[in-house]
Amino acid sequence: MSRFFDQNNLFFRIMGVVFDLIELNLLTVLCCLPLFTIGASLTAMHSVLWHMVKGKETYIFRQFFDAFRKDFKQATLSWLVFAAITIFIVADFTIVKSMDAGSRHLFTPVIAIVSVFSYIIFHYFYILLSRYEDKTSHHVKNSIKLAVGFFPRTLGMLAIVILCSIVYASFYKYLIPYFFLLGLSLPMYGCAWLYVPIFKRIESLNSA
Repeated sequence: MSRFFDQNNLFFRIMGVVFDLIELNLLTVLCCLPLFTIGASLTAMHSVLWHMVKGKETYIFRQFFDAFRKDFKQATLSWLVFAAITIFIVADFTIVKSMDAGSRHLFTPVIAIVSVFSYIIFHYFYILLSRYEDKTSHHVKNSIKLAVGFFPRTLGMLAIVILCSIVYASFYKYLIPYFFLLGLSLPMYGCAWLYVPIFKRIESLNSA
């Protein structure tokens, strides 16, 4: 019985991670609500996830807002650019939907590929920003290099995001409470287990 209440028990470790992810998710969702702060919120979320996955001592609230303030300007300006690109892609999809069947079959795959590629860059960008200080243009270039150079892991992260998006879209009426509790942090936590080893490898090579 004493083993069950041991703080190092697997159950308590898992519940500790779950509660950390809930706190992180609530902070991220609340800080995303002004919309223009989405970039800074995502950067802060990834900054906390680094600590969680690497097994470092984690203070969710403090670390989140430290990263939020530190990267606010760069994250916000880049988010406005990504948001404009997203609006442009959505507008393209809307235009294509009004075309004849032949044109739709021709343009829809092209726009879909552009959408996925844009998201991948967007995804890696905020991961990089949460970890390193560099120019925005350098982060974008490195995002492309990482997406291509570590394609299997990129594909894994993309699969996590797409699967979660499909589940949310299919059962959104039932998953609204879940979204506010774990909807962002849990899939990104899964992604973090894929991207943290990438940077461990890169950093070990650079320090060699």
